[in-house]
Amino acid sequence: MAENYNSGKGGVLVNMQGYFHLKESDHVKTSSVNKEFYNKVVDELGIFSAKHQLYTYAILVAILRGAEVDTSTKSEDICLVGNVNSDNLAIVKGLIAKLNPDIKDGNSLLKRMHEYADAGINLLRIEYENNGVFRMDQFID
Repeated sequence: MAENYNSGKGGVLVNMQGYFHLKESDHVKTSSVNKEFYNKVVDELGIFSAKHQLYTYAILVAILRGAEVDTSTKSEDICLVGNVNSDNLAIVKGLIAKLNPDIKDGNSLLKRMHEYADAGINLLRIEYENNGVFRMDQFID
């Protein structure tokens, strides 16, 4: 599945054929409790202009904080994968794949992304509930 290529600059590029492929029609999902927080942060507080932005931010928060992934049921839609900024999506896909070498396909990768996102949302929600403010600088400098 993976082929290694010498980049000529001392590094090795890995071509993951089909590994990173997520269908644009796949749904980005969260738990019902976290969906309420997405709505609050985006629709009420206006901190992010779209839920997919908060989704990728939450993944980064979970990774940087070493949060344990949230494996609870994800039944609420946030958006379609095709709506997520392609650069942001590429970054979080690469990070999650690097941290989880056991992932073998796009479906497993997306599921794990949801688990990291919910872990990050949990951290953000607790911080907001405890302090009454949403401060991005508390999590990522």
